[in-house]
Amino acid sequence: MYQITDIQIKKNNKNKVEIFVNGEFFIETYFSIINNLDLYIGKILTKQMLEALKRNDELTSAKNDAIRFLSYRPRSVWEIKKKLKDKKYLYHVIQDVINWLTQEGFIDDRDFALRWIKSQVIKKPAGRIKLKNELYGKGIPKEIADSVIESFFEQEDELKLAYQLIRKKDVSLKLKNTKLDPKKIVNLLKSQGFSNPVIQKIFEDFPINEDRSDSYSDRVDF
Repeated sequence: MYQITDIQIKKNNKNKVEIFVNGEFFIETYFSIINNLDLYIGKILTKQMLEALKRNDELTSAKNDAIRFLSYRPRSVWEIKKKLKDKKYLYHVIQDVINWLTQEGFIDDRDFALRWIKSQVIKKPAGRIKLKNELYGKGIPKEIADSVIESFFEQEDELKLAYQLIRKKDVSLKLKNTKLDPKKIVNLLKSQGFSNPVIQKIFEDFPINEDRSDSYSDRVDF
């Protein structure tokens, strides 16, 4: 027979309690679980009920860790799974947390991908190639990443983004009394993942043997 002989609220964390069974410490868990499982001093528990208490505690702990992880910024499903795996949660617990987060609307890879693209472009203009690779790196499934990228660039002109990148670089160099070397344009655009047609178009606007300032300002609407 297993009987709850004491329930003590943690002094330094009133959201957690210590449960004693048959006079001995059994588990430290969340106060919410006490209500969910209708636990109280004197209640008789079966072995199955003790196991259920442990499972509820682990699941609640994993949910709290996931929510805490999400509180800093949006995350992909893959990122959350990796975080929970690193914390040594069991596979079935991680899957239960992912299902719960999805049902509650806390995670959505398509929404995450679009938010990520927009935030990255605001920080520094980038092209399709780099943005796709970054989404792949975040564990976004290829079909979702590719679809979101295409949707984004239906609204956003990749060539315009490339011009914005060059303009930012040009402005920063002018502050140092340095001119933008047309020969380095290709490397800059490639590093930001712009496609070859876009790079070729911009490179043509910066002929090596001409002063690039006139052609640049004529072609770009700032």
